[in-house]
Amino acid sequence: MSTKKKMIIVCMIIVIIVVAIGVCINVKRNTKRADVKVPILLYHNFVTTVPETDPDNFNYINTPESFEENIKTFLENGYTIISMKELALADSGKTELPDKPMIITFDDGYYSNYEYIYPILKKYQVKASIFIVTDKIGQEIDGIQYLGWEQCLEMQNSGLVEIGSHSKKHVFYDKRSVRELRDDVKASYEEIEKHLGKQDLKIFAYPFGAYTKETVRTLKNNGIDFQIYDIGMNHFKDLDKHAIKRINIPCEMTGKEIIEEIEAYQ
Repeated sequence: MSTKKKMIIVCMIIVIIVVAIGVCINVKRNTKRADVKVPILLYHNFVTTVPETDPDNFNYINTPESFEENIKTFLENGYTIISMKELALADSGKTELPDKPMIITFDDGYYSNYEYIYPILKKYQVKASIFIVTDKIGQEIDGIQYLGWEQCLEMQNSGLVEIGSHSKKHVFYDKRSVRELRDDVKASYEEIEKHLGKQDLKIFAYPFGAYTKETVRTLKNNGIDFQIYDIGMNHFKDLDKHAIKRINIPCEMTGKEIIEEIEAYQ
C-alpha cells in the first residue's frame, strides 16, 4: 500500500473518531437535558421585623435571616445556584447544567435587595437576578426605597447579580396594547443599558404575571430572550424561553419547605 493511501485511511479514521465523539457528546447532553428540573425562586422586599399584619398576606416580604437560611439549606442539599445567563448557555448547548440547578430572582428592585441580600450573595458566592421597574429607580414610594443605578452597577460588576426588566411602569400589561408593552420594555432596557452598559441577555418578568399570547409573541419578535410570567416548575427537556415559571417564596418559608415543594413537582 502506498504512503498516500495510508495517509488517506488515517485521515478517514480520524474523521470517524471525531464524529463519534461528537455524537457521544450530543447524546450525553440530550440525556442530561431530559432529566433536569430548573426551579426558579421569586423573592421581593426584605424587612428586619415582620409586621403583625400584611395587606398581601406576607407573600411579598421576607427577612434576611430567612433568606440566608434558605441559601444554606439549598447548598447543603446539593443545589447549584446558577444565573439566567448560565441557563441560556445550557439551552443553546454551549454548556451543561449541574445535576440540581436553581435560580434565585427578585422582583421590583427594592433597596433592601442591596442592603440586606447582596451581602449574603457575596458571603456564599451565590448568583441572582433582579428585575427592576425603571421608573422607580432611585425613588422612595409609600415609604419604600428602591435601588439606585449606583447599587445596580455595583452588584452587576460583582459578577453575582444580573439586572433585568420588570417593565417601565409596573402595570397590568394584559390590559394595555401590545404596542405600549413593546415600547415600555424597549424604554426600560434603554435605561438599563444607559446606566449599566450593553446587555447581551434580555429578560422580561411580567408585572403581576399578566400576559397574553399577543404580548408574548410581540416581545419574542422584539429582542427579548426570556419571558417570565407563570407559577410552576421548568423542565429543561422542553424548556420554553418565552414561558418561564417561578415559585414565589412567602415570608419565612424554610429551605426544607421549599425543597419539598420543588420535589413535589413532576
